[in-house]
Amino acid sequence: MTASDIKRIAYIRSIPISRAGPYIPELARTVTDEGREARIFYTDGDCGAEDFPGGSWEKLPEDATPDQIVERLLAWGADGVVSLSFPDEAGLRDAVVKAKLAGHGIPMVSNGIDPSRLLADKWETKKILADHGLDTPQGILIDGTLLKNGAAAVPVYADIIRLKAEEIGYPLLTKAVWGSSGNGIRFIRDPAELEQYLATPDEGNFVMERCITGELCTVELVGADGQYAVQPLCFTGPTGGKPTFAFWELRSSAPRDADDAAFEPVAEKLKQLCTTLGITGVINLDIIYSGGTYYVLEINPRVSGATALGVAASGCNTYVSMTEILLDRWKAPATPVLPRRRWSLEFPVNNVTDIFIKEAEQVLDVVQITPTLVVDGREYGGLMIASCEYGAETAFLRQITALDAGHHVLSPEMLGQLEELLTGPAVQAVR
Repeated sequence: MTASDIKRIAYIRSIPISRAGPYIPELARTVTDEGREARIFYTDGDCGAEDFPGGSWEKLPEDATPDQIVERLLAWGADGVVSLSFPDEAGLRDAVVKAKLAGHGIPMVSNGIDPSRLLADKWETKKILADHGLDTPQGILIDGTLLKNGAAAVPVYADIIRLKAEEIGYPLLTKAVWGSSGNGIRFIRDPAELEQYLATPDEGNFVMERCITGELCTVELVGADGQYAVQPLCFTGPTGGKPTFAFWELRSSAPRDADDAAFEPVAEKLKQLCTTLGITGVINLDIIYSGGTYYVLEINPRVSGATALGVAASGCNTYVSMTEILLDRWKAPATPVLPRRRWSLEFPVNNVTDIFIKEAEQVLDVVQITPTLVVDGREYGGLMIASCEYGAETAFLRQITALDAGHHVLSPEMLGQLEELLTGPAVQAVR
């Protein structure tokens, strides 16, 4: 099938469409304006004309299997498919969908089974990173079942872990080899806490690694066949202690000339890694920046909760790029990293009302406001993503401060962090 034969494009989404800001609506308009049909198949949340303008939509069961999804795609008559799903388990599901669609001659932009499986495995990811000359925290693979003497009686196994912990250095983190969204991470401060861990080990395989103090950041790469674009870095909060809920932090894509320059050689290595693995679509990375070094923690073989933050900074719509890959017209830019064209800011908000949303959209460049964030079935407070043109920092602070005075949506600490960021050294870099 050639690109000209693709008249009906299906998109698969596993979390609420509204979490993608204006970028899925922009995608839908782009596809339908070109005379193609578009339909989004989703398993969570709701969809309407404002979410997918010009196209159509279909709700699937939340636990839809690859076979069920393929059946619905074929019934609609899809000529091509793009995966917009996450977290990892949904990305893996779509990799299976891709393999099954191949038997019907239908192309799909999604990472295949092999790269998805390898990158969803945090220990395999560490080995891949080392093979490509990328830094990653020193660690060890722990077999929780063996530690419990469930597979075999190896009493000395705990001693091996103790010695490796001393070699790696405290503090430490343990995290499930398979898992995402920070689920199941345990913080180990010292040998005493290691003994507590060894006395109550979890089932399955885990990575134990050095907990590095620094800044957590995230970045997304999109592309195929050796042509990859790297979105601007987004900094998402401090690291070095017990994990906190990511969306409670101020997350931003802000101009940091020296740090951006230090990331460029890392970006080139990541592009080579994508080429080696045959990435088709998107990967998202969690990284710690510490002492001038970028330590890659993990690679997620799918879009992420930070996709909108990166797109807001660069103006390059990841979802449109994936469609261009499907239509065989994708060409990555020559720059090591896509240029950051504006501030991109994400921060928690409380007491979100329709009036607040309306007033915010009148005075700020709002990417999206989520009144209540739901992760793994648990409800959190609201979340706001906004962008700000360079040179408009003072006006942004004045407007967000006025909004907060009227609606009490920000904590004093968060308002202070926004002020510090938008009046600090990064501002001078863009003036």
